[in-house]
Amino acid sequence: MRLSRENQVAKDKIRGDRRLQRRYPIELELEYRIIRDNQVISTGAGRTGNISSGGVLFHADKGVISGPAVELSVRWPAVLGNTPFIELCISGRLLRYDSNGVAMRMNKYHFQQLRDTRGAFEELFTDVVIQ
Repeated sequence: MRLSRENQVAKDKIRGDRRLQRRYPIELELEYRIIRDNQVISTGAGRTGNISSGGVLFHADKGVISGPAVELSVRWPAVLGNTPFIELCISGRLLRYDSNGVAMRMNKYHFQQLRDTRGAFEELFTDVVIQ
């Protein structure tokens, strides 16, 4: 029995990546907070692995405690007005934590000014020599 072209195309799509949103491989520093019952139960740092409009895969510096909610503060490489950095604040829920990283589904996000802009600026330019 031979598959029709339409059935073959459908079969190929099922075998491939079935995610609806495109992933962007972006590595940026982040801080995370695991939240349960409106209380922070764990914090840590890490780096993003990839970001899509539906979620984030990140790599934590230590084991992540399971909790229903997670908040990320991602240092975004951009300028807002005269401020050298902004951060991307993402909230959502944990999907999984395995050898590939920590996956979360994004519920909402917004950009805001980085709290310590002077410290972030100095950290970035500590090795710069002006001639």
